[in-house]
Amino acid sequence: MARPIRTCLLLFVLTAAFAHSLNAQYVHIANAGNNPNDAMRPPTVLSSRWALYTDDARMHGVEGTVTIAAQVDESGAIKGGQIVKGLGFGLDEVALDSIHHWTLSPATRNGIPVSTVCLFDVQFNLRSAGAVTMAAGMVPPSVLSRVTPLYTDEAKRAQLSGTVVLQAVIRTDGIVDIVRVVRGLAGGLTDSAIDALKQWRFQPGSKNGKAVDVALNIEVNFNLVKNR
Repeated sequence: MARPIRTCLLLFVLTAAFAHSLNAQYVHIANAGNNPNDAMRPPTVLSSRWALYTDDARMHGVEGTVTIAAQVDESGAIKGGQIVKGLGFGLDEVALDSIHHWTLSPATRNGIPVSTVCLFDVQFNLRSAGAVTMAAGMVPPSVLSRVTPLYTDEAKRAQLSGTVVLQAVIRTDGIVDIVRVVRGLAGGLTDSAIDALKQWRFQPGSKNGKAVDVALNIEVNFNLVKNR
């Protein structure tokens, strides 16, 4: 395990992660363009499930995003689901099944939970699917530059603190691919952690002296007291 990297707001811990197929997942409001700015906040992903590649899709080298429209009610429960954009080769069905195992906090309007239609983007990326996990003899990735995630106004009002755990792949070019949310926080803090981490740059990890894509769990601590 790499040595923890500390800042006044967050703590990133790089740990070994079990990686079969690694796919980033995102949720946004379907009719966001019809809402006043900042009036609506999309659901926050509190946990998500891998959408595993099918053998057929892997054999044909299929990559891309499956987009699903579904209702998310005031409790954060996902209702129904319809493919808006698919990839075929069995990936549409895998993605649809996957989102029904996600846990969400609801969308909010001016801080009040509301029901809304959301778009779920489930990405399939063969490069991320082939990332390796940390093992003896490997050199872990190290941070070259970082961006501090921001506390949202909603999280401040709710006095939220805690830890977002993300599974990510640190690529050989030092760019971070977000895989899935292992554990999230409401109030937009999951998205804040993701947005910041995507801007970080790393010295890549290596195996036998050669740079490799590495799958890691990354913990992002939000401490409201320290942020005041």
